Amino acid sequence: MDVRPPIVVILGHVDHGKTTLLDRLRKSNLASSEIGGITQSTRAFQVTIDNRQVTFIDTPGHAAFWGMRRRGQNLADIAILLVAADDGVMPQTEECINLLLESKTNFIVAVNKCDLPTADVTKVFTQLSGNGVFVEGFGGNIPVVQISAKTGKGIPELLEMINLLASLNPLQADPHGLLEVVVLESRLDPRKGPMTTVVVKNGTLTLGTLLFTDHEVGKVKALDVHIAGPSTPVEILGLTEVVPVGQIISSQKVERVSATTTKNPKSGIIKIILKTDVLGSLEAIVESLNPQIEVISRGTGDIIESDILTAAPIKALIVGFNVKASNSVVKLANIEKVNIKIFNIIYELLDYVDMVLQKTLNPHAHEKVLGEAEVLAEFKVDGTRILGCKCVSGQITKSDSLHVERDNEIIIDSRFKSIRLGKTDSQFVKSGQEFGGVLTSNVDFKVGDRIIAFQ
Repeated sequence: MDVRPPIVVILGHVDHGKTTLLDRLRKSNLASSEIGGITQSTRAFQVTIDNRQVTFIDTPGHAAFWGMRRRGQNLADIAILLVAADDGVMPQTEECINLLLESKTNFIVAVNKCDLPTADVTKVFTQLSGNGVFVEGFGGNIPVVQISAKTGKGIPELLEMINLLASLNPLQADPHGLLEVVVLESRLDPRKGPMTTVVVKNGTLTLGTLLFTDHEVGKVKALDVHIAGPSTPVEILGLTEVVPVGQIISSQKVERVSATTTKNPKSGIIKIILKTDVLGSLEAIVESLNPQIEVISRGTGDIIESDILTAAPIKALIVGFNVKASNSVVKLANIEKVNIKIFNIIYELLDYVDMVLQKTLNPHAHEKVLGEAEVLAEFKVDGTRILGCKCVSGQITKSDSLHVERDNEIIIDSRFKSIRLGKTDSQFVKSGQEFGGVLTSNVDFKVGDRIIAFQ
């Protein structure tokens, strides 16, 4: 058995600086490329600190990715709980604290944005204590470092603390033993095929290695490093399928599969086909959907013609996350009258699907009533049926959309073809005015019906 590099995960609330901290550690600038400022896929990389390698896992901060954060944390040896000094403990911070305390993972508290004039470190320490986290100097022994990920202040002290924790609890693995890797991310590249990001738990991953879950999943054809030993993050090319996130892949058949579970599709009010760029995103979105939304088909990769043909007969909505639809696919969708919506920010996708659900449950919830009229009489002129009405509230304009309602139920929607006040044509009527009107559609209206103008 050899000493292996520690695997470190950074956890915390949205916009508390996780990506900026990771940028500082790997001297990159990933934060500026993040859409909406939120990390939305799991990433891993390795850096050298004082001649010692450390693997960092970047896990998403948005609430929908809680399952991904949990998976990243369970793989980690050390966690950094990041809390913004100007914001304090937030809901996702509390989720991370509960997970860390439950799993008994060694962790360091990093109080970020300490350089801001609105920073209140004492308030953060008090809030942490209220959640069972007692840091050094504030009634406990959990290591704490005050930092600024933006300026670099406190980063050397944070790295020193990581090294100290790793040296106090040396981590071991057998580079010559049975190969086991954990899938962090999995996606289908349209040109290269399945691309799988993993972290090696044990053994050594090399070109040509035959890989298994509970069945053969392919042979390693390419790696982004020459050789990957314990704790090394690496992307694999050559698998024959998109392996589920959280799955263990081994150099021999895995009898017990540790893949994470997702909600089983249920019969719902609305039906959707869900396509995402990677499996981690797919899992997170499915876990966050209202149970009244039925996912009839899900997968990674761009939206294709077969998705349209699946959606059309059952009037399903196609929702994509970080994927594309070609011009030919969009053209087919228009012909088949299938609605496609593509998003690159997770909460916008979830908000949209929820809005569709709410509109389906209550189609008129988002309508604004402009005016109401009551049908008092019926006249016929040259075979044309004319409503004799009185506007009882608001204002009704000739171009308004109308509900024709009877016994509190809408019997048809229409518009006014014409409105007359006495013998004069008019574009609108106001509350209290009696008028005659002709509808654009052939409506079997009756005296007592109500006409509701809405926007």
